[in-house]
Amino acid sequence: MNLKRAVFGIIDVVCKVVLVVIAVMFIIKAVHYAYDVGEEMFDQKPIAPMDTSVVTVTITGSDSVMDIGKQLEEKKLIKDSKLFWVQERLSVYHDMIGAGTYELSPSMTADEMIQIMAAPTVEAKKNQAAMQEKENTAKSSSDGQAAGEDDPPADEGDDTAGMGNGEADDEPGAETENGEP
Repeated sequence: MNLKRAVFGIIDVVCKVVLVVIAVMFIIKAVHYAYDVGEEMFDQKPIAPMDTSVVTVTITGSDSVMDIGKQLEEKKLIKDSKLFWVQERLSVYHDMIGAGTYELSPSMTADEMIQIMAAPTVEAKKNQAAMQEKENTAKSSSDGQAAGEDDPPADEGDDTAGMGNGEADDEPGAETENGEP
């Protein structure tokens, strides 16, 4: 009976040690992968820094960021489409990549490519903001004119009525800015 307990105890310890070793190896592998992804994301390097060739990429309105990443990976512009997806998500240009045909190079980083592909959207937003500003300015100036028509007349005792334009007030004995009656 004691022999059976000893054998099962040894088997139990061996199984636990094997599980711990597997867990540690998995953790080491995950940390190594996370480090590599972080390095690729934050210390971006182009695929071919000296290659100035131009590759034409066409994006349709229905392409997702993952589709765009796969297309860039197939054309050897980026290393990993999933990493491209994460970079776009964390970019200031998130959800701004627009449909169109772009000329990209293997000497560009992923951020540079995202910036180029988002340029039409950024430009459109700037134009839209400028148009909105013009509309707001025109509306406020037309509101100001309309409000001026409905303003009540100045109080008769108001010293500023008629000042600044060289005209005398309606009050008898009022003088202009020059001191003349």
